Amino acid sequence: MKVAVADVGTNSSHLLLAEGGLAGGAYRVLDSLKDRTRLGECLDAAGLLTPEGEDRLASALLRFRELSGAAGIPELRVYATSALREAPNGPQVAARMRERTGVYPVIISGEREGQLTYLGAAHSVEFGADNVLLDLGGGSLEFARGGREGAADVLSLPLGAIRMTRAFLAQTPAGRKAVAAVGDHVRSLLAPHAERFRVGPQTRVTLSSGTAEAAATAISAARGHEGGHVNGVSFSVGDLARLLEQARAARPAARARIPGFERRADTIVAGLAVLHAALDMLGATQVTVSEGALREGMLIEELAQFQSYSGGLSVRQRSVLTTAERFGANLAHAAQVAALAQGLLERLAAAGEGFPGEASSLLRAAAALHESGLIVSVSSHHKHSAYLIRHADLRGFSPREQELIAQVARYHRRSPPKPSHGEFMALPAADRTLVSRLAAVLRVADGLDRAHSAAARLGELRREGRGWALELHGATPLDLLGAREKADLWAREFGPLTLRVAAEGGA
Repeated sequence: MKVAVADVGTNSSHLLLAEGGLAGGAYRVLDSLKDRTRLGECLDAAGLLTPEGEDRLASALLRFRELSGAAGIPELRVYATSALREAPNGPQVAARMRERTGVYPVIISGEREGQLTYLGAAHSVEFGADNVLLDLGGGSLEFARGGREGAADVLSLPLGAIRMTRAFLAQTPAGRKAVAAVGDHVRSLLAPHAERFRVGPQTRVTLSSGTAEAAATAISAARGHEGGHVNGVSFSVGDLARLLEQARAARPAARARIPGFERRADTIVAGLAVLHAALDMLGATQVTVSEGALREGMLIEELAQFQSYSGGLSVRQRSVLTTAERFGANLAHAAQVAALAQGLLERLAAAGEGFPGEASSLLRAAAALHESGLIVSVSSHHKHSAYLIRHADLRGFSPREQELIAQVARYHRRSPPKPSHGEFMALPAADRTLVSRLAAVLRVADGLDRAHSAAARLGELRREGRGWALELHGATPLDLLGAREKADLWAREFGPLTLRVAAEGGA
């Protein structure tokens, strides 16, 4: 399975292409691309992203989509962090990006960003039983604490390198008082949370981000080790303090000649000052740098989700997966829709709605194959999907079951079943009822991943009057719009559906 992920930050945007399914759950990087979008420069006085910023972002997303498409990866997953998260027009910008580029940058919370970055770092350097991660971006600084695999506590503070540069270090060279002011500001914001991330004798402290990598490059060069990767490089907080003073005292031209600082000479002083103040306040003495960060965490999560999905398939469901791969279906989207559809079906059944025993298997197969018709044409691809499924070799399914799968997939979009549809009316009455009810579930599940971000998670589904109320977690505005637009058949079969988004933690 090939995966394309990208993150949009305040300073730059990064694309990572990789292939999973290797021994031990490993992956192989196929390609990567960095675009210095510098969205932080494109915020007006009200914090809105300007048209220039939108143009920069659209240009990067188009390049990313072109590269991932050339690698044979049908879907590009993009997460946006501080710049769009804090811009009042961020959701509108994300929607316009989808119209302009075909890519929807999902805006994630600071907590979600920290969790994914921790995951990426945990697979890049050695973590112990207790770890504290600091990830510094252009707009925010994330703290995460956890064990070897995942973060248990995450905090996001508005202490990014670009933000602090603008607030305290607009003058060059940076004065000691200005650098001290950065440190004081960091301590004031971190003080209420410091005990949560206090470093103990056995705590391993890890840094990720461009600033951390730049610091590791400069310190390694001073030790006589120039060039190459810095993943796993360790240095003391005292080394960081000396590097901060060297960078602070240097003129811009001289600062840019320090190894690692070439492209961030204008923000490196603030970035180093933020890291030093935070590490000092938490009691850290030694740190290790991880090159694995947010996008690596996105990649690992997506591959793990797909492996969990495929690992739970029966023999005949594996034949469905093989067919989906042959038709070039977006497997990550198929897996998410299948999981959502399965969850909705289980909740309906638990609430008293009756389904035959075969319903779950048929729905899962239809969800996996619902977009297979895209290999023929985008237009009317639901009809092409039905045709391909009818003529596919789905091992383990009877001809009747294969026809039902085809018809459920056919109705995942556009018109619901109606008397004028000959193939639908040719089914026995009980099968028509089953197709219509399963298609109703599939339509809502597909709508809930309209952003193709696998962000939506199901909460409680309960009866409410003559209809239903569904609680959701993590759904994007585009997912909600998609589900509401496709809930027409659900309303016909089960009653009106109301979607409610649960409040998420994190900044």
